[in-house]
Amino acid sequence: MPRLPRPPGSSTLRPGAVALGRPDPGPDLNSPEGLIRAARDWLGAGDDQRARLALDRALALRPRAAEALLLRGLVDQRRGDLAAAAEWFRRAIRARKDFADAHLNLGSCLIGLGQTEEALRQFGRAVALAPGMALAHLNLAQALLDQGDLGRARTVIDRARALAPDALPILLARARILAAQEDYEAAGAAWEDCVARAPGDVLVLNDAANFLLEDNRVEDSLALYRRAVALAPTSQEVRKNLIRALMTIGALDEAEAEAIGWLGTQGEDPRFRRLLGDVLVRAGRFPEARSAYVAAWDALPEDDNIPLGLTATGKMKSDEPLGERILGRWAAQGAAGVVSADIAYAAGKVLDDRQDYDGAFAAFAQANRIKAADHPFDADAHDRFVEALSTVFTPALFERFAGLGSPSETPVLVVGLPRSGTTLVEQIIASHPQAAGAGELTHVSRFEHSLPWRVDEAGRRGYPACVAGLNRAILERFTAHYLKELSRIAPQARRVVDKLPNNFLRLGLFALAFPKARIIHCRRDLVDTCLSLHFQSFAGGHEYRHDLVSLGRYARAYLAMMAHWRGVLPLPMLDVDYADVVADQEKASRTMLEFLGLDWDDVVLKFHKREATVATASRWQVRQPIYATSVARWRRYEQHLSPLLLSLKGKKPSNG
Repeated sequence: MPRLPRPPGSSTLRPGAVALGRPDPGPDLNSPEGLIRAARDWLGAGDDQRARLALDRALALRPRAAEALLLRGLVDQRRGDLAAAAEWFRRAIRARKDFADAHLNLGSCLIGLGQTEEALRQFGRAVALAPGMALAHLNLAQALLDQGDLGRARTVIDRARALAPDALPILLARARILAAQEDYEAAGAAWEDCVARAPGDVLVLNDAANFLLEDNRVEDSLALYRRAVALAPTSQEVRKNLIRALMTIGALDEAEAEAIGWLGTQGEDPRFRRLLGDVLVRAGRFPEARSAYVAAWDALPEDDNIPLGLTATGKMKSDEPLGERILGRWAAQGAAGVVSADIAYAAGKVLDDRQDYDGAFAAFAQANRIKAADHPFDADAHDRFVEALSTVFTPALFERFAGLGSPSETPVLVVGLPRSGTTLVEQIIASHPQAAGAGELTHVSRFEHSLPWRVDEAGRRGYPACVAGLNRAILERFTAHYLKELSRIAPQARRVVDKLPNNFLRLGLFALAFPKARIIHCRRDLVDTCLSLHFQSFAGGHEYRHDLVSLGRYARAYLAMMAHWRGVLPLPMLDVDYADVVADQEKASRTMLEFLGLDWDDVVLKFHKREATVATASRWQVRQPIYATSVARWRRYEQHLSPLLLSLKGKKPSNG
């Protein structure tokens, strides 16, 4: 969810520690000191023009007046000329080397100019010169956060908090740093503190709600979003975040009402029309969704995420004009030399629908190259992580922790590689009267990421090494929270499916928490799965799929991980092959229901007619009856897949 920018004039600490007051009616405008005092007063009153004139006169009289140089930089900084402001601040530092304010403001300008390393040095110098200046610590902590140096950022922001314990900007920065460190319990408490101190601040409410939603505290997050909307009913971003939160939990009727309500009261808005399309896709109302997307695209032809959304509403064969429009935009961008990943993915989908497989592969490959440039994947690090999991989760570990987890049999994890049929399996099971689908919950992954801090408040041992420090209290807090969410989703269900595919990496942790739960492992032809991953535009993550060699390597690591789990897990796991479900849905469905202890019900054979939210990339396909066209689909693209096929065998592609 987007954070909201804090507008000028809102309650935040600002760079510089210069006290700006009201104009003094009687300064001596013939001396540098009087001109500087007047300029400071005029800056405080917002009269930048008079301040600039006074400062220029002061500097004409005394060119190395450090305070005048600083204030002159503030004038340019306020009008957005950061390069000019930075030069004024440098001159102030040359005039007075121990000028903490100048170092601080120079650092702020350098951040805006993208010179983060130099900015860090300037902030560090400001802190060294003025260790009691909370603002210097705040700026340094924020820069360290941006750099990803989270340990130092936390240390510095704690110093800032000690200096100014009630300063909201410091408390907000601390909450964000704790969340970035994945110390979610501490971050949650920090966000609650921010909300308590600023209950009427829309920006605080919005950002706190974002955190709570990511932390799976759905009801709390919605309460804050609604408060923010009530305080700022005309704020687009706040309303969008509320709608997206409602979509996340499957409250599609309310999400649709919010979008339509905005359009009815605020006038036609293509961004909300596009958001309405997203809601309707999740609800399976594809013709209506297509109409909403088209209206949005007509108004915002430069937004390539809209045509990408259009491709989720169904196939676009040769007689569909929208397909031509998508291909035309892709071609125009190609001719101009600047192609967006979204339009390339959309073009690939259109060309695949039209069975132009060479053209489709070229478009998808282009989209992935664009994505890979910004989102690299470290295959070596991933292999080390998988090896560490295998080392930690042993039969001896499960024996040691036996009996600590919850006795509940409600949770069912459906796992596998993404695009392996997990959504199909979930929908079949969820159509049973005694079962339900929860979608892709992040509770288990959130627990994994936060475990180092739960085990040790300093987070010294990373995951999975920290698993050795688990205890009953830690597991009980997690299982109670998880079961509460399953109950909220389906209070009467005997089995609730959590189908986040990449939970295949967390089966050991899940088994410790729920030793009587069940796991269904979805398998699909590995090349078909990898091809589908390479062709799919995900909202985030899955960086391994952007090049075929890394994709093959990730898939081999997945196979190794699943082989390990089969040998050590103390809870039941059923392998379900996508091809078997396609070939004989009833037989496969009976096997799954028997595994889950549920009686047979013919309704599961009509799973595609369920009225339920589908929030994954498979949302169009899963609304259709089972089809076999995606089995051995990779053969259509075989001539392009040599790097993947070799990588799956553990071989390196030749450079030729």
